[in-house]
Amino acid sequence: MMRALFRILASLTVLAAASQAADPLKVLAIGDSMTEEYAYELTFSAPDSNSTNANVRSWPELLRIFRPNEVSLGPFEATGGSYVDLRNAGHEWNFGIPGMTTLNWFRLLADSPNGEPLGFGYAITKDALEDQIFVTPAVVIMLGANDLKQQYNDIFNDTEAANFFNQIRNRLNSIHDWVRANRGAHPPAVIVCTVPDVGATPQISNIYNVPEKRASTRAKIAAFNQSIIDWAAAEPVPPTVARLDLLTDRVFDQAPFQINGTVFTLAGSQENPPTQVFCKDGFHPSTVAQAYIANEIIGALNTALGTSITKFSDREILRNLLGLNPDQPYLSWISAAGIPGSGMEADPDGDGLPNLVEYLLGTSPKNYSQPFSGAFAPGTSLSWMPDAVGLRFGNLTAEESIDLKTWTPVPAARITTAQDGRVSVSPAAGVKNSYVRLRATVKP
Repeated sequence: MMRALFRILASLTVLAAASQAADPLKVLAIGDSMTEEYAYELTFSAPDSNSTNANVRSWPELLRIFRPNEVSLGPFEATGGSYVDLRNAGHEWNFGIPGMTTLNWFRLLADSPNGEPLGFGYAITKDALEDQIFVTPAVVIMLGANDLKQQYNDIFNDTEAANFFNQIRNRLNSIHDWVRANRGAHPPAVIVCTVPDVGATPQISNIYNVPEKRASTRAKIAAFNQSIIDWAAAEPVPPTVARLDLLTDRVFDQAPFQINGTVFTLAGSQENPPTQVFCKDGFHPSTVAQAYIANEIIGALNTALGTSITKFSDREILRNLLGLNPDQPYLSWISAAGIPGSGMEADPDGDGLPNLVEYLLGTSPKNYSQPFSGAFAPGTSLSWMPDAVGLRFGNLTAEESIDLKTWTPVPAARITTAQDGRVSVSPAAGVKNSYVRLRATVKP
């Protein structure tokens, strides 16, 4: 006879990633203000209350602070004016220069600075880049956001030049080819980033907010990014693509923007709080967004070079990068229930459902609950309704056993999820005795 086991297990272990023993991977970056160290971009990176001290970090800074043994963008110069080229200070192999577009970089590398606002510094910057590019086995090219920002009004209103997007892609191609040509017989691994859809930023979305035009603009920018992916794949030695456009897609589509149940605002406060996705200017990505940019770049580097650089887990982003408690959604919920301090594995109402399970099912931790219906038996199924908000924080996994000792996940083929979110599991055919349980885990 089949039996359903309603003893629910809550597993709260979070595994720490092992650090690498090898020397850190050396990376050179070609970019704009999204790549420059935010320590030198105080107009948007410092809170109004302390305007000389940035409280948000760019992806090179995050890698230096949190992955120093795995990735390096070179020795760090902390004093402003350390470099005599267009850079201010920062990492020696980081050529993130504020305001630069693909056209600016194309002209810099082509020795054609006439008419360029920063043209006086192009030659010396190129010399520095040529000196450093032989040091690193990987080059990241992250450009294009300023191109889109400058022409967003025309893109939104369908008045951009017919070849506008193709020109950006072609200039990225030229920059990529320059990198490869200057390395000669020792070409680096090249990472080319897709271009974030700047229409997701509050600075732009607050102005350009007609739904139909926003949808068509998103479609054009998505097609442009696909053209970058297609171009890269067709290259004789394909660069690896880092999908930064996935982040702005998430900003557009996830409402609210949240990480493991911790809810973020897109912008608002001039203090750059850790729960803002964008800096106080409403355009530049804040620390949390830069962490996901870093993850895309790390993933591309690992793909290109076979390395195993550790990505930032969501819990690490919340706790270490942002200084937030990753368990705060649960703590707020259990406090609102009137039993603050009651742990995730506790079962104060004695119904066999630990608090974490009650949270993920949306049931009360103080009153007896029976959230299951049906049976884990031949010809029928056992079902339950998870709580959509609770599932931001954790996962519920159905596991089965025939001896109450060895438990394995129920195969996906025997799990169905209804349109309203209700989950049902069925036993394997031909098994006389079987048990099922739910394992609750916090998201990593």
